[in-house]
Amino acid sequence: MMKLNHIGEADGAKGADALRERQISLLCLAAQLILENGGETYRVEETVLRMAAGFGILDVNVAAFTTSIFVEVGGRMRICRINRRGTNLTRIERTNDVSRRVAQGQMTLEEAEEALLRVKRYPGCPQRVLIPAFALSAGGFCLLFGGQLDGFIVAFIMGLIVQMIQPLFSKMEMGALFGNFFGGLISSVGVMSVSILFPAFTEVHSAIVGGIMPLLTGLLMTTAMRDTMYGDLVSGMSRALEALLLAAAVALGVYAGLSFIVMMGGTMP
Repeated sequence: MMKLNHIGEADGAKGADALRERQISLLCLAAQLILENGGETYRVEETVLRMAAGFGILDVNVAAFTTSIFVEVGGRMRICRINRRGTNLTRIERTNDVSRRVAQGQMTLEEAEEALLRVKRYPGCPQRVLIPAFALSAGGFCLLFGGQLDGFIVAFIMGLIVQMIQPLFSKMEMGALFGNFFGGLISSVGVMSVSILFPAFTEVHSAIVGGIMPLLTGLLMTTAMRDTMYGDLVSGMSRALEALLLAAAVALGVYAGLSFIVMMGGTMP
């Protein structure tokens, strides 16, 4: 009888350990989804704490940075490496919804796992939506910076081309930098080519600016400022540096395109 009791206690301990590991894995998955898709680091930490409370876990510590997440529960440490970053507000909203329902006791562990895995598999907006949206945004910025109808049309076409090539860089190392560089390059070369072929087209500056504006990382810089104001100085400064590097890649692409046109016999606008 004594031996059976010991076996039962061991099995119970193993079951509790397995349950705790699943809970920790779920906390890490939720944190990873928010951080990878443009959420602030303080939001990551709040989500982990909220979900842990919903599971009845009180002894939890979490520290989130732009490239890694550290979650400690009762002496168990889990480190999540963030290898990709982008912006997908739909994934953030759905992850927040799951965390709120877990915190309120409206969702079990199994339901939360299934819901977060669906969020992880969510592909985001398809190219057939992103391409015209990017093009309209480019044309709209052209009008905002003083362009007319012909400038809008040229910026719209440049926006179509720039967004069409972005998937080529999505799976590359430093793909965001290369995507921004070639986006600036294509916009400047394309607009300058139009001005050479059609001398009556004079809205070069507004068309180039319109073509590159959707590439600029205003949301990333906003997130960096929010992280800094919430006291997450390391994350805030690293995000700000990332935003500046992406903007510099666009500027370098525009400069390279203009220099190429000049080398080919054109004139600087």
